[in-house]
Amino acid sequence: MKSKILLLIVALSFSIAGVYAQSQRMVLFEEFTSSTCGPCASQNPAFDALLLQNTDKSVSIKYHMSWPAPGNDPFYLDNESENNNRRSYYGINSVPHVQMDGGTWNGQPVQVTQTRINNQAAVDSPFEMQVQTELSPGEDTIFVTTLIKATDEITSNLVVHNVVIEKYLHFNTPPGVNGEKDFYNVMKKMLPSASGTVLEAPMSSGDYVILQNYWALDYIYDIDQLGVVSFIQNNLNKEVFQSALSSEDALTPIYALDAEVLDVENVTTTNCFGNLNPNITIRNNGQVDLTSLTIEYSVNDGPVQSTEWTGNLSFLETADIQLDEITFDVQELNNLEIVGVSPNGTGDDYMPNNTYVYQFDQAPVLSGSVNLFMLLDNSPEETSWELVNSSGEVIQEGGPYDTPGMKIEPLDVSTLDCYELIMYDAGGNGMCCGNGDGYYAVIYGNNQTAFEGSNFTDLDRNQFSYDPVGIDEMPTYSDLNIYPNPVNDMLNVEFNLTKSSNVELKVYDLLGKVVYENLEGFNQSGSKNYSLRLGDLHSGIYLLKLNVGGQTYVKKITVR
Repeated sequence: MKSKILLLIVALSFSIAGVYAQSQRMVLFEEFTSSTCGPCASQNPAFDALLLQNTDKSVSIKYHMSWPAPGNDPFYLDNESENNNRRSYYGINSVPHVQMDGGTWNGQPVQVTQTRINNQAAVDSPFEMQVQTELSPGEDTIFVTTLIKATDEITSNLVVHNVVIEKYLHFNTPPGVNGEKDFYNVMKKMLPSASGTVLEAPMSSGDYVILQNYWALDYIYDIDQLGVVSFIQNNLNKEVFQSALSSEDALTPIYALDAEVLDVENVTTTNCFGNLNPNITIRNNGQVDLTSLTIEYSVNDGPVQSTEWTGNLSFLETADIQLDEITFDVQELNNLEIVGVSPNGTGDDYMPNNTYVYQFDQAPVLSGSVNLFMLLDNSPEETSWELVNSSGEVIQEGGPYDTPGMKIEPLDVSTLDCYELIMYDAGGNGMCCGNGDGYYAVIYGNNQTAFEGSNFTDLDRNQFSYDPVGIDEMPTYSDLNIYPNPVNDMLNVEFNLTKSSNVELKVYDLLGKVVYENLEGFNQSGSKNYSLRLGDLHSGIYLLKLNVGGQTYVKKITVR
């Protein structure tokens, strides 16, 4: 297990317990529509006009669907996966359909009235939001910065979604069969994915987070109409607590002097070497330029090492700092703690974001055959890897590759030693996020998963020990049966869950794109049977990935 504290959680020291000032709510309308839907064409004009009259009270996102026939809505085809994800999230089976503030109310656009908007806007929100967008100099990438401040107590984890939209599109010729020419707030991309970003609780009034995302633009019709809708949602009851529409105006920092230890890289999620060479990122979250910072770091409460940084960072600028190697005795669970102290030689206005804790496990002990399984994304030429032994020698390497899809590489491990697998991505966006939905996994013994990864930047590092006479870990599932294969419509996946675990089912095409996803979440032990409706897929070869309690099984399936 690894745990990265990536969110900036901030508690104002002057908050008074029991006294909160809640915030004005912006109501979120999520509509499911299609350019092939007759009722959509008749209801959307009045609905859009009403929303345009209430831009001070509401924001909206339009998800386009693949029905009715002929199912060729261009906005659906631009991003099938994430349109389908939101449809599945709410269980939508008809269009047009509207969700107001998530699970608060749902119905048809014609049922949305001024009174309904006014009543929901009058409900206080426990959050304030600022959202800024900026295009790259070449206008090929959008950068999104979201500042979320709690104005009340938050006791359960929530999710933040940042959704890139095109605010208004007009076509001289209707792109669909229903005659619509005008389209508003069309969903283009969910950042960083349809899963959003976890907003960790607890939060007190005055706590805040700053999230930064970007997207290399694709399937954009009018770059001048780009915007972002951000919203905060509870996945348990689907309630949306706050939403906001982006602007190009700069964000307003909360503190004058506020340094954050933002991230750590060049570390492993599992370790048996007993050393690390961390590279950290610091960010200035304050109004005053940050010119110096002392970095103190230790592992497992061992000896503290320190590094002095000097430079000049304005608001939201970052700096990378290479720390000296630190050695330690490897434990079952390990903690690398990094603390930034004395910014500009004085006290920080806000201390909690100065500490970053990175957790990593003792490396697993593998035996039997060991294979590197890869589902290469749409840029296989960016993927390569190295296998390093405890002496630092590269004993095996692979890539870059020529074609997307599945690749299995047997790893050359046969002697008792500690090894490190380093996955590289020359594009700096890992294997999952921007060029398809690829991933990698090290699988050993009886189809057991040592570790896997997909969402990283330019490299991902994991270590493992190999013992040729080791004992395989007991699997978390047994009696797996997948049928029929080939399949025409319904694929059945049956197995016995030997202990309570998280269950995840995904189907990929051979280009690494997720075409079916079923996130079952935590399941009690016992017999399980899942039915996957795959009849809508084109005929061909696909990959079924079953993840049970961190153990992965991959099987080829044929859809006829």
